[in-house]
Amino acid sequence: MHDAHLRRPLLAVVALVAVAVTASVVAAKAVTSPLAAVHAKRAPGSWCGGVLWRQMAFSDRDRRKVSISPAATTIAEMSQLAPPRRITTSRTTPFQRHVWRVSAVIDRYRLASNGEIVLILYSINTGQYMNAYMPNPRCLSHRTRRRGSILAARKLLVSHCPAVTTAWQLLGASVDISGVGFWNPVTRTRGALRNGAELRPVTDLTIEAGCGMPR
Repeated sequence: MHDAHLRRPLLAVVALVAVAVTASVVAAKAVTSPLAAVHAKRAPGSWCGGVLWRQMAFSDRDRRKVSISPAATTIAEMSQLAPPRRITTSRTTPFQRHVWRVSAVIDRYRLASNGEIVLILYSINTGQYMNAYMPNPRCLSHRTRRRGSILAARKLLVSHCPAVTTAWQLLGASVDISGVGFWNPVTRTRGALRNGAELRPVTDLTIEAGCGMPR
């Protein structure tokens, strides 16, 4: 009788271990299944992060508040805007709730470590620079507004112009470019306006001159 009482807890432990092992095997199969692998490739990578990355990808919760009909402006006008006292994940200013269109020269460009293409725009009239960004396609999702146009703008640039690299390249192409108003809290990057105003993401692009013929 005493042995029977001892065997019951032991059997219970063995049963629990067996269940745990089975669950681990099932979980491992789920992770390594073809479907899981495909999902992992489509899911945003570690580079799609940071407090404001959903604004950068136009998939933030305030994206529907943005007027997507481009409003004409200039780099000079954007340089005079007052940034919010505190930059948050909410679109708290009119600048962030519009798509803006400018005529400018892409002075130079490069591929950032997070997969974005960084454009330094230049105004011939005023000699001012500002930054615009084309997001990494893998950071976009079904939530992204104007997703097709954002992808098309990036495709146009990379198919018409020299291959983008991680090093700055001079370009000098005249463009008509549109993008969502974005406040960057970091204003010491190359080409940045002092107030942090940017076009991010770029939603439309027309190359007026430069970059040669399509490849």
